[in-house]
Amino acid sequence: MDHIDLKKLVSYLDTYLNTTVFEDNAINGVQVANQGHISKIATAVSASLETIEMAAALGAQALIVHHGILKKQDSSLAIVDTKYRKIALLMQHNIALICYHLPLDAHRELGNNWKAARDLGLTELQPFLELNKQHIGVIGSVSPTSFQDFKANVERYYGRTAQEVKVKNTVTRVAILSGKADRCLKDAAAAGADCFITGTHDEPVWDTAYEEGISFLSLGHYTTEIVGPKALAEHLQTIFAIPCQFIKTKNPF
Repeated sequence: MDHIDLKKLVSYLDTYLNTTVFEDNAINGVQVANQGHISKIATAVSASLETIEMAAALGAQALIVHHGILKKQDSSLAIVDTKYRKIALLMQHNIALICYHLPLDAHRELGNNWKAARDLGLTELQPFLELNKQHIGVIGSVSPTSFQDFKANVERYYGRTAQEVKVKNTVTRVAILSGKADRCLKDAAAAGADCFITGTHDEPVWDTAYEEGISFLSLGHYTTEIVGPKALAEHLQTIFAIPCQFIKTKNPF
């Protein structure tokens, strides 16, 4: 197959990612259309101006992201300033912008959380943290491992140094929720985890971790949400036999 129709691609993704079950602030699916045909796909974490420029340089006709341009609760519908620049660039290069937010967090094959859990060797995986009647994260078991060894494994996987709160010497039960989820530390402890992995961290985490008896690892919002878009590029290339490439930008947060 040398190309795919935009409607066919989105129909496949909507079904595969089960988008209709999620109540999401993001507008999942097509945010900006193209002229219909796609012969190269790019995926990325966020629809930044840099990402769109890189997709254009690649010659992609579709850019699939976790964080799109449009949200249901946007304070203004006006297409101005940076939003205008992004949409103008997409249209100039005939690039469709497609967004999947919560569906790409929660997917049990290639989502940001479940894939990371399997890649890190977690077993007995179960859904974790219900949001609007859908579980987004995952919790699972690992053979008793020292905190330092487990942390080193996590850092190798994500490719960066973790911010840590070491509460227990041994890790046996781990909850993962990508992105901005440090506020869910208590939920992870209540679910029986002795270590929680997420993207962001803030001042209260230090005390909360000790108070709740759970260790904490923060790898960055961007970094923890590379997993799904990267896996999606590999999946789509296999399914549709057209070039699909993950775009990585430099984002330390």
